[in-house]
Amino acid sequence: MKSLIRVRKGFTLIEILVVIVIIGILATMGIGKYAQFSRDARKSGCVNNQNTIDKGIGMWESKYTNFALKANANGAISCKFYMNGKKFDFAESSGRFPSRFKATNKDDEVYDQIQDETIFICPESANAYSGIDNIPQSDKAATTDYKWFMFARGTTSGSLKPTGGKLRGTGCLVWGTVADKPDRGPGGDVVTGGDQSSGPSGTEADLHSGIL
Repeated sequence: MKSLIRVRKGFTLIEILVVIVIIGILATMGIGKYAQFSRDARKSGCVNNQNTIDKGIGMWESKYTNFALKANANGAISCKFYMNGKKFDFAESSGRFPSRFKATNKDDEVYDQIQDETIFICPESANAYSGIDNIPQSDKAATTDYKWFMFARGTTSGSLKPTGGKLRGTGCLVWGTVADKPDRGPGGDVVTGGDQSSGPSGTEADLHSGIL
Protein backbone atom coordinates (compact mmCIF):
# COMPACT_ATOMS: atom_id res chain seq x y z
CA MET A 1 0.00 0.00 0.00
CA LYS A 2 1.47 3.32 -1.07
CA SER A 3 1.88 6.08 1.54
CA LEU A 4 -0.48 9.01 1.16
CA ILE A 5 2.06 11.41 2.73
CA ARG A 6 3.58 13.72 0.17
CA VAL A 7 7.22 14.79 0.73
CA ARG A 8 7.75 18.43 -0.17
CA LYS A 9 10.97 19.23 -1.95
CA GLY A 10 12.75 22.63 -1.61
CA PHE A 11 11.39 25.97 -0.40
CA THR A 12 8.68 28.17 -1.72
CA LEU A 13 9.53 31.55 -3.20
CA ILE A 14 7.95 33.32 -0.21
CA GLU A 15 10.11 31.37 2.25
CA ILE A 16 13.28 32.19 0.31
CA LEU A 17 12.39 35.90 0.22
CA VAL A 18 11.71 35.92 3.96
CA VAL A 19 15.11 34.35 4.66
CA ILE A 20 16.85 36.89 2.38
CA VAL A 21 15.14 39.78 4.15
CA ILE A 22 16.11 38.45 7.59
CA ILE A 23 19.73 37.97 6.51
CA GLY A 24 19.78 41.52 5.09
CA ILE A 25 18.47 42.97 8.37
CA LEU A 26 21.05 41.06 10.42
CA ALA A 27 23.85 42.10 8.05
CA THR A 28 22.84 45.76 8.32
CA MET A 29 22.86 45.57 12.12
CA GLY A 30 26.24 43.84 12.06
CA ILE A 31 27.81 46.44 9.78
CA GLY A 32 26.69 49.23 12.11
CA LYS A 33 28.17 47.46 15.14
CA TYR A 34 31.39 46.71 13.26
CA ALA A 35 31.78 50.38 12.33
CA GLN A 36 31.30 51.38 15.98
CA PHE A 37 33.77 48.77 17.27
CA SER A 38 36.29 49.77 14.60
CA ARG A 39 35.98 53.47 15.53
CA ASP A 40 36.30 52.68 19.25
CA ALA A 41 39.40 50.60 18.57
CA ARG A 42 41.00 53.47 16.65
CA LYS A 43 40.23 55.86 19.49
CA SER A 44 41.72 53.46 22.04
CA GLY A 45 44.85 53.06 19.92
CA CYS A 46 45.18 56.84 19.59
CA VAL A 47 44.88 57.38 23.35
CA ASN A 48 47.53 54.71 23.93
CA ASN A 49 49.80 56.54 21.46
CA GLN A 50 49.32 59.79 23.36
CA ASN A 51 50.21 58.16 26.68
CA THR A 52 53.28 56.50 25.15
CA ILE A 53 54.57 59.80 23.76
CA ASP A 54 54.19 61.40 27.20
CA LYS A 55 56.11 58.50 28.75
CA GLY A 56 58.79 58.86 26.08
CA ILE A 57 59.30 62.50 27.04
CA GLY A 58 59.38 61.45 30.69
CA MET A 59 62.12 58.93 29.91
CA TRP A 60 64.03 61.68 28.08
CA GLU A 61 63.79 63.87 31.19
CA SER A 62 65.01 61.03 33.38
CA LYS A 63 67.98 60.44 31.10
CA TYR A 64 68.96 64.10 31.01
CA THR A 65 68.23 65.15 34.59
CA ASN A 66 70.02 68.47 34.11
CA PHE A 67 67.56 69.48 31.43
CA ALA A 68 64.22 69.49 33.27
CA LEU A 69 61.18 70.81 31.42
CA LYS A 70 59.35 73.69 33.07
CA ALA A 71 56.12 75.66 32.64
CA ASN A 72 55.82 78.89 34.64
CA ALA A 73 52.70 80.23 36.39
CA ASN A 74 49.71 80.57 34.06
CA GLY A 75 51.87 79.37 31.19
CA ALA A 76 52.43 76.33 29.04
CA ILE A 77 55.00 74.77 26.78
CA SER A 78 54.23 72.49 23.86
CA CYS A 79 55.91 70.49 21.14
CA LYS A 80 54.55 68.88 17.98
CA PHE A 81 55.82 65.63 16.50
CA TYR A 82 55.94 64.59 12.87
CA MET A 83 54.56 61.17 11.93
CA ASN A 84 58.13 59.87 11.77
CA GLY A 85 58.71 60.78 15.43
CA LYS A 86 60.87 63.87 14.93
CA LYS A 87 60.05 66.74 17.28
CA PHE A 88 59.49 70.29 15.96
CA ASP A 89 57.42 73.47 16.37
CA PHE A 90 58.05 74.38 20.01
CA ALA A 91 55.86 76.91 21.82
CA GLU A 92 56.85 78.57 25.09
CA SER A 93 54.18 81.06 26.14
CA SER A 94 55.58 81.13 29.66
CA GLY A 95 58.20 78.58 30.53
CA ARG A 96 61.11 76.96 28.80
CA PHE A 97 62.44 73.98 26.92
CA PRO A 98 66.11 73.16 27.44
CA SER A 99 68.17 74.16 24.43
CA ARG A 100 69.20 70.53 24.02
CA PHE A 101 65.54 69.49 23.61
CA LYS A 102 65.09 71.94 20.73
CA ALA A 103 68.46 71.35 19.09
CA THR A 104 68.05 70.43 15.43
CA ASN A 105 70.54 67.59 15.73
CA LYS A 106 68.55 66.13 18.65
CA ASP A 107 65.14 65.87 17.00
CA ASP A 108 65.06 62.05 17.36
CA GLU A 109 65.76 61.94 21.10
CA VAL A 110 62.17 61.29 22.20
CA TYR A 111 61.70 58.79 19.37
CA ASP A 112 64.84 57.00 20.56
CA GLN A 113 63.13 56.36 23.92
CA ILE A 114 60.12 54.75 22.20
CA GLN A 115 61.69 53.10 19.13
CA ASP A 116 58.36 52.78 17.32
CA GLU A 117 57.41 55.13 14.50
CA THR A 118 53.79 53.97 14.49
CA ILE A 119 53.23 55.57 17.92
CA PHE A 120 53.39 58.98 16.25
CA ILE A 121 50.65 58.15 13.73
CA CYS A 122 47.00 58.49 14.74
CA PRO A 123 44.96 55.40 13.73
CA GLU A 124 42.55 57.77 11.97
CA SER A 125 45.42 58.84 9.70
CA ALA A 126 46.37 55.22 9.08
CA ASN A 127 42.74 54.51 8.22
CA ALA A 128 42.67 57.44 5.78
CA TYR A 129 45.67 55.96 3.96
CA SER A 130 44.16 52.45 4.12
CA GLY A 131 47.00 51.33 6.37
CA ILE A 132 50.23 52.66 7.86
CA ASP A 133 52.27 50.86 5.23
CA ASN A 134 50.63 53.05 2.57
CA ILE A 135 51.80 56.33 4.13
CA PRO A 136 54.77 57.63 2.09
CA GLN A 137 57.88 58.71 3.97
CA SER A 138 57.49 62.20 2.50
CA ASP A 139 54.12 62.54 4.23
CA LYS A 140 55.47 61.15 7.50
CA ALA A 141 58.22 63.79 7.42
CA ALA A 142 55.79 66.66 6.81
CA THR A 143 52.59 65.76 8.70
CA THR A 144 51.91 65.95 12.42
CA ASP A 145 49.30 64.01 14.38
CA TYR A 146 50.29 64.71 18.00
CA LYS A 147 51.13 67.72 20.16
CA TRP A 148 52.64 67.41 23.64
CA PHE A 149 51.80 69.93 26.39
CA MET A 150 52.99 70.88 29.85
CA PHE A 151 50.80 73.31 31.77
CA ALA A 152 51.62 75.23 34.95
CA ARG A 153 50.03 74.35 38.28
CA GLY A 154 46.71 76.09 38.76
CA THR A 155 45.80 75.96 35.05
CA THR A 156 42.04 76.01 34.50
CA SER A 157 40.32 72.77 33.57
CA GLY A 158 39.22 74.24 30.23
CA SER A 159 42.83 74.67 29.16
CA LEU A 160 43.59 71.07 30.09
CA LYS A 161 41.15 69.53 27.61
CA PRO A 162 43.92 68.54 25.13
CA THR A 163 45.55 66.37 27.82
CA GLY A 164 42.39 64.89 29.32
CA GLY A 165 42.54 67.11 32.41
CA LYS A 166 46.21 66.44 33.22
CA LEU A 167 48.92 69.09 33.62
CA ARG A 168 51.02 67.33 31.03
CA GLY A 169 50.24 65.00 28.21
CA THR A 170 49.66 64.69 24.48
CA GLY A 171 46.72 65.84 22.37
CA CYS A 172 45.55 64.45 19.03
CA LEU A 173 45.58 66.88 16.10
CA VAL A 174 43.34 64.68 13.97
CA TRP A 175 40.31 63.98 16.18
CA GLY A 176 41.28 65.60 19.47
CA THR A 177 40.44 68.85 21.23
CA VAL A 178 43.40 70.48 19.47
CA ALA A 179 42.46 69.15 16.02
CA ASP A 180 43.03 71.65 13.22
CA LYS A 181 41.14 70.06 10.29
CA PRO A 182 44.22 68.46 8.73
CA ASP A 183 44.30 66.74 5.35
CA ARG A 184 44.98 63.03 5.40
CA GLY A 185 45.30 60.24 2.91
CA PRO A 186 46.41 60.02 -0.71
CA GLY A 187 45.81 63.25 -2.55
CA GLY A 188 45.29 65.17 0.69
CA ASP A 189 41.81 63.78 1.32
CA VAL A 190 40.11 65.69 4.12
CA VAL A 191 39.27 63.70 7.22
CA THR A 192 35.77 64.90 8.04
CA GLY A 193 35.57 66.58 11.42
CA GLY A 194 38.69 67.33 13.43
CA ASP A 195 37.04 70.51 14.69
CA GLN A 196 38.06 70.29 18.39
CA SER A 197 34.51 69.44 19.40
CA SER A 198 33.39 66.25 17.64
CA GLY A 199 34.89 62.81 17.12
CA PRO A 200 34.49 60.19 14.39
CA SER A 201 30.81 59.63 15.21
CA GLY A 202 30.08 63.36 15.19
CA THR A 203 29.90 63.67 18.98
CA GLU A 204 32.24 64.81 21.75
CA ALA A 205 32.10 61.40 23.39
CA ASP A 206 34.77 59.82 21.20
CA LEU A 207 37.26 62.68 20.83
CA HIS A 208 40.82 61.39 21.07
CA SER A 209 41.42 63.52 24.16
CA GLY A 210 43.89 61.39 26.08
CA ILE A 211 41.27 59.65 28.23
CA LEU A 212 38.96 56.67 27.65
